[in-house]
Amino acid sequence: MNRFLFRSVFFSIISTTAMILASHAVAQNSSEFSLLATPEVLNSEEGEVLQVFLPPSWHTVHKEWLDNRGVKEVVPADQTIINWREMLAFQVIDKVRMPPNAYLDQLKQALSQSCEFSHFRTLSGSVNSHYSEAVQISWCGQVAGAQWGEIVLTRIISGENTLYSLNKSWRTIPFRSVEAIGLPEDEIQFWLNQVNRSRLCDTRRNDC
Repeated sequence: MNRFLFRSVFFSIISTTAMILASHAVAQNSSEFSLLATPEVLNSEEGEVLQVFLPPSWHTVHKEWLDNRGVKEVVPADQTIINWREMLAFQVIDKVRMPPNAYLDQLKQALSQSCEFSHFRTLSGSVNSHYSEAVQISWCGQVAGAQWGEIVLTRIISGENTLYSLNKSWRTIPFRSVEAIGLPEDEIQFWLNQVNRSRLCDTRRNDC
């Protein structure tokens, strides 16, 4: 079976690619922050670092680097790359300069072509004086070639020459409307707050 069926529709459609990963874990109140950066930053110890928030007991099920991109995927302790129901995925796309909204428009187009039902909503993200950001939640009623649907909350941060994608995914039964699947607004807001705990900093500004 094709491995993409086990992973988030987001990373099946937007080709995984880039870097990485200085997976330095910093514990904070039983949660932790993992530090992700491009090889250039890791080698020079100067540049942008993505500090990603990981909930307690979530574990890494996949990470890879290829060309100028990298991905790290984590799931709750009782789930795996095969049977996951919830996933956090972080992608670093190096040597890309693109407005966050333009990237989300590409995602909309890809999901519209790959899902039997799709719907999108723009959300308010965190405010950052140094970087442009955009947030969107996407509903995919049934993933092409699979027997499930997905909901993906996506936060895009545009760095100096790198794009950062932070995603929370829910795997669901197939559905044909947003109302039918009924993801509560308070759960969306909770995970938006969690995703916004991650931050992009720059060692050259001494704010990491």
